[in-house]
Amino acid sequence: MKNINIYLIICLILLGFTSCEEKEYADFTAPDELSDVSWLIGTEPFVNDPFSINVDTQVPFLDLSQGAISHEWIIEEGNKFLKTGFKSQDSIFDDFIMEDAGLSLTNPKAFVLFKNSGINKVRLLNKFKEKVTYKSSEGILEAHQEGDFWVIDTTFTFDVYAKIKPAFSIFQEGNEILNVTSDEETSLEDEASWPTVEIEAATGLTYVDNTTVGRPNGTTWIIPDGVPSQIGGIEREIKFFKLGTFNAGAIRSLRLNELPRYTAEKVIPLKVKVVQSSQPFQFDGALSEDENEVIRFRVNGELVPFTGEESNFTVNVTNALTGFNQNIPVASARVSEENAIFLELVLSAPIYNSDVVTVSYNGNGSILSADERILQAFGPETVAMHFAGNIIPEKAHASFEEPSGAANRAFALNYFTGNNNILGGGNFVFERNTERASDGMASMKWSTPASNPFPNVNLWSFGLARIASIPAGTYLLSYDLFIEPGTTLKTFRTEFNQPAFSRQIWDIENEPRGEWITVKNTVTTNEITPGMNLRFTFRPHADENPGVTGAQVMYIDNLQFIELEVRP
Repeated sequence: MKNINIYLIICLILLGFTSCEEKEYADFTAPDELSDVSWLIGTEPFVNDPFSINVDTQVPFLDLSQGAISHEWIIEEGNKFLKTGFKSQDSIFDDFIMEDAGLSLTNPKAFVLFKNSGINKVRLLNKFKEKVTYKSSEGILEAHQEGDFWVIDTTFTFDVYAKIKPAFSIFQEGNEILNVTSDEETSLEDEASWPTVEIEAATGLTYVDNTTVGRPNGTTWIIPDGVPSQIGGIEREIKFFKLGTFNAGAIRSLRLNELPRYTAEKVIPLKVKVVQSSQPFQFDGALSEDENEVIRFRVNGELVPFTGEESNFTVNVTNALTGFNQNIPVASARVSEENAIFLELVLSAPIYNSDVVTVSYNGNGSILSADERILQAFGPETVAMHFAGNIIPEKAHASFEEPSGAANRAFALNYFTGNNNILGGGNFVFERNTERASDGMASMKWSTPASNPFPNVNLWSFGLARIASIPAGTYLLSYDLFIEPGTTLKTFRTEFNQPAFSRQIWDIENEPRGEWITVKNTVTTNEITPGMNLRFTFRPHADENPGVTGAQVMYIDNLQFIELEVRP
């Protein structure tokens, strides 16, 4: 008996296996005096699961067994063998299907086109004159005897994902007005024959994704004339404000992340006729400040251009850090040029994102909608202030996206805990995980099976300022947290060791459990440069959690440093 090793090489780089043109590699003939089993499978490199593929994907196989009497590739009904001659970038293979090959091919090389969705198997049979065994990660397998020959029988299993076929329903006030199945095709060319639904301005329709074919894991609704104009989610309400008749939009179904990627889009074959509202003309939210300090808000209908309404608005500005509390006059009130359902206010003095700003309207003006309704009084309503982006550019830092293999690094690149992180029994205080995430694919899990004693472990991050300096200033710090129900943790702390030591205490005792939340804090610092080797620390501490007992579990994600504008 001879021992033989198996080499399952998942790549497209050996022996010119990156393409399927006839001239790319020559037939392989093994020496007769050796008995050995090996093969190549041309799956995609650098993917999480190379045996999960899209339907209509071709996969090359090459049997490199030495001393085998015969080679046989066996596929399932519906899948096809391809002849050579196509290129690696081709996506249509109809001209290369070997119709006469059936389900079995005795060539050492085979190109399999997967036409069936679901679980598919490709079987390799090798026959030898002598008994052989091979070792794999799953154990030792011995050849079995059939007549005068010894047979190695190997099966490769692929999970083949069907093409996504979007399906959806549209509802008005709970009644289904449109249903499009996965097999129905839609086209803008048929627009003239689409049905029309009539709705009042500022009301909406409910869009529901029914897609199952192709196993999608994401949905995007695209409605250029709706609000919002683009949004994700299985079920969403879309409002319409402008008068007129519009297309209902489109659905985009996606398969993302670690699955074989695929996107399919289908037009929604429906017209939406928006007519005058029977409701009062009033404030409808979306009150925010833009980067130019213009305040804008939405009303439930199109606005008619107006002038001279500035004095009917009251804008109050307070700032807890400086004690500022004043009404700032409105210098200009106007209809937005971009969208006539928005009204804009320009103030006569600067505002800062550390301010709390409220807007009121007394209702004494003559601001009209396009259907001649008069704007009602409202307020005070709080403005969502403008904040610049996160100054931490790396997702490895901000969202724990890059893994590490070390337990004393909490399994996350750029972080360090020390060996106290290891609790034994496969448990860790801090552990990068992909069970939950609010941003990207990963988060950091903090857990302890018991709180007495409280784990004395810090999560240190080195090099937050490694790529670029962090300018001097005051910053809004925020984390996304998922606190498991039953967790009684009251606080955690963060610390900076540079340029001067500072500590922030985060109170989470009364925050919701069982959902993602965002918690915020502030820090003021001088400039932090790459050479300072900033050490940023996260840690729940026993001194700040008296009375906390039992198991505790919390996930942290999406660390953000947002610059705060300090009022002079």
